[in-house]
Amino acid sequence: MTTGLDGGAENYLVLQRKGQLFPAVTLAAYRLHRLAVWRGRTPIDPHPAFDVLEDAVVQATFFGDDDLNAMLESLLAAARSFVDSVRMIQDSSRPGFGGNVQEPHRGDDADVRQKLQSTIESFVTVARADLCIEGSWRSAFGDSPAT
Repeated sequence: MTTGLDGGAENYLVLQRKGQLFPAVTLAAYRLHRLAVWRGRTPIDPHPAFDVLEDAVVQATFFGDDDLNAMLESLLAAARSFVDSVRMIQDSSRPGFGGNVQEPHRGDDADVRQKLQSTIESFVTVARADLCIEGSWRSAFGDSPAT
């Protein structure tokens, strides 16, 4: 028969694990967001970066409540949309000058990146609240503090 930890120790272990997983989810999402569509003239496959994010999200859902898990689902949905958009751009165009996205697809690329960025920032807000971290934080996407 196994004896459980007391409530304080259990809470500490869960908090410690969340404190590792939430930044890992954030970092994986941020890296996916920063992924270029092209490297020179070669398309960059976004699936490996998505897989890292998905792995971290699956682990984090184990410790999350309904609100946090709903946010994680939203993050994965935004990430899937990003991956789908990157693949669509790669399939329907060629790299522009300097490996940039061609003009007809720049708006789509910017829109899907903005949606992913907003979802990442929303996740960070929810995750910080779950960890009882108070105060504002500075987003990795810009200079203005997030709420």
